[in-house]
Amino acid sequence: MVKQERWKIIIDLCQKNKKVYNEDLKIACKTSIATVRRDLQQMENLKLVQRFHGGVTLNPDANELPMVYRSNEQISEKTWIAKQAALQIKDNQTIYLDAGSSTYEMIPFIHSKNITVVTIGIPHLSLLMEKDIRTIVLPGFIRKSTEAITGAQTFNQLDNFYFDCAFLGVNGIHEKAQITTTNEWEAAVKEKVIHQSNKSFILADQTKFNKICPIKYANLDDVICISMIKPFKMKYL
Repeated sequence: MVKQERWKIIIDLCQKNKKVYNEDLKIACKTSIATVRRDLQQMENLKLVQRFHGGVTLNPDANELPMVYRSNEQISEKTWIAKQAALQIKDNQTIYLDAGSSTYEMIPFIHSKNITVVTIGIPHLSLLMEKDIRTIVLPGFIRKSTEAITGAQTFNQLDNFYFDCAFLGVNGIHEKAQITTTNEWEAAVKEKVIHQSNKSFILADQTKFNKICPIKYANLDDVICISMIKPFKMKYL
């Protein structure tokens, strides 16, 4: 069982039970107790869980799951969204590819020629290299939970770019709160990318709607939404 699957099981069990014990996780994940402890240590470092002697609880302050977990959610829906998003890229364009599992899923479906991708997504780099896509990585610090580069350097470097289209992740879409995310720097970067782009798309599976996160980065009419559902009055692909 790969790490993504184990972490999903661990988080699901923690959400259902107040306390979960290592021996139960060993059985549920079909792995060794050493692997369970290693997973829990990494998850505690990301502030997802709190360990106690012999077990673990969900961290009540955790507000965002890491990409290693999110990439295993809503797979068929995200694949559909990723295919539709990749079709928007034309030959010879410069595009911005945000961090996150939805934009990561786009990469295998990108077939446009002579494009340049600007990204802050750490996991995205190996896939982009495999496809021999010219890639520019923005500078900044790495945020563990989203595996994204962000910060003041990232924000300032965007002044040097103009994008034909941008593809952005989103944490919450709500009629009153509008388009939201969980981190101030990532919100600032997303907002600036929209300003620097001819077209900006957000990739949204059904779990993102009617959800509010702390930091707003766009109004509903600032972006084009790529989604299988259309619950709000906004621009859809």
